[in-house]
Amino acid sequence: MKIPNLWIIDDDPMSSFYIKRLAQLGELANIITIYNAAQGAIDYLLHHRKSAEHLPDIILLDIYMPEVDGWEFLNELKKIEDQLSKKAAIYIISSSSHPKDVSRAETFPEVRSYFKKPVTLDVLKEMVSSFLKNG
Repeated sequence: MKIPNLWIIDDDPMSSFYIKRLAQLGELANIITIYNAAQGAIDYLLHHRKSAEHLPDIILLDIYMPEVDGWEFLNELKKIEDQLSKKAAIYIISSSSHPKDVSRAETFPEVRSYFKKPVTLDVLKEMVSSFLKNG
C-alpha cells in the first residue's frame, strides 16, 4: 500500500500542527508538509511541476486565509494543473459550514470533499482511504 504525501495549507498553526500530529499518529502519510500561506504552495508546485515525487498526493486546504485564500489557490491550480506531473486529491478543511462555501467547493472538480474543522483522525483516515481506492 502506497502511503501518500500530504500537504496542509492553513494559516492557523495550531490547526496545522494538530492535523499533522493526527496523521503521524495514524501513520497516514509518508511526508507531511505544512504551508501557512497558499502562495508558498503555489510557488512550490510551479517549481517542482515535472517532479512527481515532490508533489503532494493529498492537499488539505483551508479556504479562509489572508493574502491568497483557498479559493484563489484553487483558481491558480486550475491554471497550472496541465503542467503538473501528478494531480492531488484536494479536501477542503474549514471552520465555515456555510452552504454557500460548500456549494462553491463543489464547483471545483479537484475538490473531493468538504470537512468542517476540527478534523478528526477518522476524517483523515476517510480521506486517505478514499485516495488509496480512487487514486
